[in-house]
Amino acid sequence: MIFIKSKISKKTAAKYVFRMLLILSVITLGSSVGSVENRSYTPRKTSLTVAMDTGSFNYFLYKGYPHGYQLELFENFARQENVNIEFRAVPDSLKLSKLSDGEVDIVVFSKGVDSLSSTVFSKYGNICSTITLDDTVKSVWLMRSGEPLALSVNSWAGKFKEQKNCRMLQEKYKKKHKISDKLSPYDGIMKKYSDRTGYDWRLIAAIVYTESKFRPEVVSKSGAMGLMQLMPVTAEYYGVSDAFNPEDNIRGGIKLIDFLTKLFANKGVEGDDLVNFVLASYNAGHGRIEYCMKYAKNAGLNHQKWSDVRSIIPLMKNHETAGRYRFNTGETLKFVGNVREIYSHYQHFFAS
Repeated sequence: MIFIKSKISKKTAAKYVFRMLLILSVITLGSSVGSVENRSYTPRKTSLTVAMDTGSFNYFLYKGYPHGYQLELFENFARQENVNIEFRAVPDSLKLSKLSDGEVDIVVFSKGVDSLSSTVFSKYGNICSTITLDDTVKSVWLMRSGEPLALSVNSWAGKFKEQKNCRMLQEKYKKKHKISDKLSPYDGIMKKYSDRTGYDWRLIAAIVYTESKFRPEVVSKSGAMGLMQLMPVTAEYYGVSDAFNPEDNIRGGIKLIDFLTKLFANKGVEGDDLVNFVLASYNAGHGRIEYCMKYAKNAGLNHQKWSDVRSIIPLMKNHETAGRYRFNTGETLKFVGNVREIYSHYQHFFAS
């Protein structure tokens, strides 16, 4: 502690104290720098893998789309931490070993930490748990101890549990939803026709959900009909006699997808890029997407890469740029993103 004699003016005293604090801060900074140099830090992750079981309170499909208390908890955490979350359905018997080995970053135990015997933590000494995240199921998240993620999760959980949003979220999911082992009434039809083209039926299901929410009677403002929203001219071209008949509609939609796949494959497009080009063309028409490819090539970009062509697509809402190929670019990009996201969820829930 510093004592200042009364004879010293207040102004002089203030200067003296300031100088002493400055000296102390320099000393502290020097010691901190030295300690940092001898310390190793784990880089912050931008993507996390979560192992979680399905259930009426956790993570489930309802009317073809993922819902759940745990799902929304992770979405809230992801927004705060600015990370991406990938969910995996992992049996309870394998969760802890995959967490300990680093295959997943977080494991959800729905029955709470009390359901885990003390021998579990003895066997996996590098695992720790969060505080209880809800009052109904007493679920906890397990992570590897000593990592920055564990500190971030516990800090977030402690704050979020006290918020009104947390209580509202629990009330929302107290109602039990029926969980089905079927994605839709049309799984068999989608599997039947997708097998003929080599496409994953779950991708077809994601398209159907995005187009019609599995409602065969839907008609859009532009006149698109049925489960896969076929335009009348498209339905006629592919021999669909009744666009509101689920099997006829899906068969015609998959024929269109098969045509688009061959079209862009012949242009040298491969892998995930090929899927994205097909989806964009399914929404906007292949002529518009081919024009975007040509425009990208003339601009010195790689016309076979979706990331390059995607950067061109927003220009097509301008009539002077796109001419007769002008279209609703925002809708098309949103369609591609939505289908890919839903497809990712379906991959976790249903076997190929």
